[in-house]
Amino acid sequence: MSRSIAVVFPQWVNDHAHLGEEHAFRMFEHVVRAVTALSPLVEVQDLGTIVLSARGPSRYFGGDAAVAQKLHQLCADANTGSVWGVGIADSRFAATAAAHLAVSRGYPCVIDSAIGAEFLAALPVASLGRVGGISADTVDLFQRLGLGTCAALLAVGEAALIDRFGIEGQRVFHLVSGGEVRHLAPGAPPSDFAHSVEFDFPLANATHVVSAARATIDTMVNAIAGHGQQCVRLLMTCHTDHAETTSRIWGEPKGFSAAVVAQRLLFQLEGWLADSTADPDAPTSGVVRIEWMPLESREVLVVQPLLWGGNQENTERAARAASMAMAVNNTVQVTVPRWEGGRDVATVYSRVPIALVDLTNSDASEQRVQTGEGTARDWSGSVPRPSPASVAAEPPLIRVLDHAGASIGVTGRHELDALPARVEVGNQKYDIMRVAGPWPVEERWWDPRRRRRQVRMQLLVRHQQRGVGVFLVGLENQLWTLLARYD
Repeated sequence: MSRSIAVVFPQWVNDHAHLGEEHAFRMFEHVVRAVTALSPLVEVQDLGTIVLSARGPSRYFGGDAAVAQKLHQLCADANTGSVWGVGIADSRFAATAAAHLAVSRGYPCVIDSAIGAEFLAALPVASLGRVGGISADTVDLFQRLGLGTCAALLAVGEAALIDRFGIEGQRVFHLVSGGEVRHLAPGAPPSDFAHSVEFDFPLANATHVVSAARATIDTMVNAIAGHGQQCVRLLMTCHTDHAETTSRIWGEPKGFSAAVVAQRLLFQLEGWLADSTADPDAPTSGVVRIEWMPLESREVLVVQPLLWGGNQENTERAARAASMAMAVNNTVQVTVPRWEGGRDVATVYSRVPIALVDLTNSDASEQRVQTGEGTARDWSGSVPRPSPASVAAEPPLIRVLDHAGASIGVTGRHELDALPARVEVGNQKYDIMRVAGPWPVEERWWDPRRRRRQVRMQLLVRHQQRGVGVFLVGLENQLWTLLARYD
């Protein structure tokens, strides 16, 4: 039986995603390339999780314990700034769970085959969501039913799980029983679904490669969907004009859409092409060919239709409208917001190209906009909800005046030195009806070069022609600025 190795960095998103998801994947690519020194083909299940077969490396290095220690030292030498763990077990799920256990222990965790079943049985049901790719709703239902461990789920039986949870129930049983199959499964797409694209000249920019390959990606995904299947594991191989190659297996439990395939290709190329001058193993030419090989698929999961408008009809219409707008005019750029966190209202959300997200995935959209992914949602000193309707990229200077026409200031105790009466924005004058605040924000007080001290407050204002509105204003370095509007 082929055993699996898992290398996990559970805090990678928190440690590296503050500069964006692209930066986090680019940094993670260096770790992935280091792991390929032990095994040429690895699978990136998610940002911070690498899985590979133990058969070849274990034979070469003299056993599971030796290769686990080798990987542990390799991660230490990478100096990533994130904690890591290495686990080896009979199944991928068990190996990933063992790797998470190794994080807390500080040394590799190798699960012997003789105790593999007992190890799986003792795992809590919550691990199915954290490392098994099972939906949070299903895991929550298991817990409310009193099924707290994988042993309890195993006792329920495969037939009962399938009867209640369908395809996902079958996957749960495979995980808890150790019968997880991750090779070329019988349900995998036929070889006709393998696609490739060749370019007329080498492309050295990752974004240009993804744009040129998008039509082929759409064709492949639509072909698989036409057979009622969705790809969940995909091998992507990129070739340069100098015969240099990079291969990755990507996993997506919810199934690959065209946007997700394009996003994974961008991440793979960004890490490979970014350091062409600093890394001696980096490619010396541009990409001329890309190959996609679907390795595993499953039936399309049944999705409960929405009460109005069918299955996400409005979302699909919006996606088609955006695609048509960009097709008609290549200067049109359509982006969607993504939560980044922080206290600055101008940087709380970043803009992500619509081609790199799946608008029809409601769970991913909610995580991207509302709950955040790996970034804390509640920041002390952040602007309370609801978010402003419009935020100024470069806040204009304004004047906040009292009844006598003198500028308003804030004392060292964060109190207004007078009662605000009027706001002047350019040549427009607004009467202040009510004031909320001020609220102090002090960042990086320990750094003399980057420290920042600001006071913000919300103003309910009235204009003779424009009516009533709400402003978010800030005072920094004795200057008032209009940060955002709520109208």
